[in-house]
Amino acid sequence: MSNISSNSLFHFTPKREYLLNILRQTFVPRYCFEEIQLSDQLKREKFESAIPMVCFCDISLSQISNHIKTYGEYGIGMTKEWGIRNKLNPIIYINPNSNVSESISKLAESVYQALDKYCGEVTKGISDEFMNLSNFLKPYKGNFKRGDKIYKNVRFYNEREWRYVPKIEFDSDVGNYLDKSHYSKPEVLQEENAKLLDYRLGFKPKDIKYIFVKDDNEIHQMMTELRNIKQRFSPKEIDILTSKIITTKQIKEDF
Repeated sequence: MSNISSNSLFHFTPKREYLLNILRQTFVPRYCFEEIQLSDQLKREKFESAIPMVCFCDISLSQISNHIKTYGEYGIGMTKEWGIRNKLNPIIYINPNSNVSESISKLAESVYQALDKYCGEVTKGISDEFMNLSNFLKPYKGNFKRGDKIYKNVRFYNEREWRYVPKIEFDSDVGNYLDKSHYSKPEVLQEENAKLLDYRLGFKPKDIKYIFVKDDNEIHQMMTELRNIKQRFSPKEIDILTSKIITTKQIKEDF
């Protein structure tokens, strides 16, 4: 019987160059826009901001074809032990107007009211921890934009997302979120993303279980490109990594 979840954490991307950048410089967080509907009966009915993150999933390979179709046919599979060691966590899926969403909405309002009245060390600390928690919220379902495509009523719950979000202090020069107006400006977004290089999520070759390319024609090219990453991997490590290359075509056909 196949597992519902995998013992690996997968990160897929639409371009081989993006995958190579991960192998060269590890995972670098990027601001991703999230809109979370909470409770339309309360003053603060939703969150809307861009959060610095790296996303993974633990969908079993036998069930992952639709995920690949959405996010891309190049990717990397990490051990789940690596993810746990680096404090990744499954996200919390929120159903609008549930008791949980109502509690989060009320808590958010209380935090913002406290900051308005007095911005001291205690209130800043509370705000930091609330932001760290809210960065792991996602709607149970909703619309999703990928490039020029908009997918309607996507059930995000099926993605089984694990997330890395760096802990950024309240008064840091690096924003722990971006509002929609800043996120919508490409030059601002590029500048803010560049600041996240110091929050990279590192790994060693032994933490990698799979390297995914699109089809058989790209295996040899990926092997050559791996051997060119000499600054990070030893020749022995590169030989081991080349043995972990698998194609997304194989997944679709054989799993």
